[in-house]
Amino acid sequence: MSDEWIDQGAFFQNQEDHIKAVECFDRALQKEPSNANAWHKKGISLGKLGKYEEAIDAFDKAVQIDPYNADFWRDRGAAQNNLGKNDEALESSDKAIAIAPNNSRTWIVRGFALHNLGRYEDAIASYARAIEINPFGADGRRAWNNRGAALDNMRRHDEAIESYDEAILIDPFDIYAWNNKGVALSALGRHEEALRCFDKAIEIQPTYATAWKNKAIGLRALGRNSEAIEALDKARELGLQ
Repeated sequence: MSDEWIDQGAFFQNQEDHIKAVECFDRALQKEPSNANAWHKKGISLGKLGKYEEAIDAFDKAVQIDPYNADFWRDRGAAQNNLGKNDEALESSDKAIAIAPNNSRTWIVRGFALHNLGRYEDAIASYARAIEINPFGADGRRAWNNRGAALDNMRRHDEAIESYDEAILIDPFDIYAWNNKGVALSALGRHEEALRCFDKAIEIQPTYATAWKNKAIGLRALGRNSEAIEALDKARELGLQ
């Protein structure tokens, strides 16, 4: 039966083996081509593999079969965001919200689309809604972090720092929040504080090339040029162009 292949595919998804997961969902779909759940799960694994066009095709099949499932629309929107199809992602997330208005992840997907469209105030409002629904956990952390990025783009760096601090309170090991906080501090000329943030990100993940690059920029701003060169060399060694 198709359910057995779906269960096996879900097991491989949990193990982050998305190639095998896709194979299992394909087996399920051979038996039951109209199984919306299998199409949806296949789309998720294809997205994890970076195959966003194929993921969207799978989500399209899912929403054609069951157009009233908010998760299908939300994940379609996330894949569209990853391809820069932000107008389409906004439409998908709005459809998901019309079905299930209290899903924090959907508001984050919507906020990301708005952010990429340069509609920062609207993006901040979407992230605020996500935070209102779920201020903690992974969704809360992502919403606070993304809210900070939108505020940074509006040069509201003090408010952005407050958002990054909220993300760090939820997860003190969030390298992106530490790095982003450092960037906001640098924009305010607070380079010593920024360096401490970049160093914290690097302490958590020594291979985080972006933090090494930003550390180099901060060191240069403080006139510590030899250290800046070493940090930039490290960023390049880690693959940063």
